[in-house]
Amino acid sequence: MLPVVKIGIGLLTFLATWTWVAVDASFEPYQLNGGLVSAVAGRDYVILASDSRLTDGGYGIYTRRHVSTRLWALSNGPGEQLTDPDGSIYMPSSDQVSRGALEGSVLIGSAGCSADCESLKQTLRAEIDAFGSSFWSSQQQPLTVSTVSTLLGQVLYSRRSFPFYSFCVVAGLDVMTERGAVYVYDAIGSHEQVAVAATGTGREILQPILDRLFSSTTTSSNKEKAFLVRDGNFVSAADQQGSSLTLSPPVATVVDCSEQEAVSLLLRGYRSVSEREIAVGDNLVICVLRREKGSKQTLETIMKSMVIIAYTRCYRRG
Repeated sequence: MLPVVKIGIGLLTFLATWTWVAVDASFEPYQLNGGLVSAVAGRDYVILASDSRLTDGGYGIYTRRHVSTRLWALSNGPGEQLTDPDGSIYMPSSDQVSRGALEGSVLIGSAGCSADCESLKQTLRAEIDAFGSSFWSSQQQPLTVSTVSTLLGQVLYSRRSFPFYSFCVVAGLDVMTERGAVYVYDAIGSHEQVAVAATGTGREILQPILDRLFSSTTTSSNKEKAFLVRDGNFVSAADQQGSSLTLSPPVATVVDCSEQEAVSLLLRGYRSVSEREIAVGDNLVICVLRREKGSKQTLETIMKSMVIIAYTRCYRRG
């Protein structure tokens, strides 16, 4: 009996050890904390927006007022205090608009794992500070959106073996054309310039809604009614060829509407997503970057509620 008992004890010890190894091997380093970030590039403005709900990846909600890791700015120019010392954009109070000068700034939105978004923000700001102290101080040049877009892609790609679980959007005003510029990224740095971008939780719902809302319309030959051009942002192959063997993007990179219309359309899109996605909701924080007269770049932060109040009227019979 004794050998049998020893064999049984040894088998139980082996199973317990194997079970512990199996549990330990299933460790998941990432957590999806929600966040739906979008951006719109206009002819003289650019908009970056995000919802404010932070979740545990399921039905649990940590907070309803979180934008510190989702909306942040990189700047090397003078300006009013519109951001925290770490670059996070201040979240205004309900129905309040914050406005001020923010020269030489580029806006970045990030969604995904909140800890990775914070780490990415600190890494990118450290790169900008190190490069800026030796370059911009001597050259007296503003921080450009194209420079930030390239740098962000390189930082993300450098972590391709164990990437940041962060999906980003870069928004800013082009120095040469004064038009809005928006770049959308995946987790390892692949990016493209677009007119309307969405990333994060609920992106697959919001992107087609925004594509439809911002699509151009035209008028039929008999001018009876306007109809939607399904690929209204398409650029022909002949127009894509630029100088010095460069190619322009195959789609238009700016929208034709005003910034007030763009804010209204964004709010409509986010409210539609919040009715279908549990991780999106509460408030919509909108940042509008424009260049005023006198070459003064200003940032305006708006907060809109995504709560839709439905009234039900009851009738009594008899």
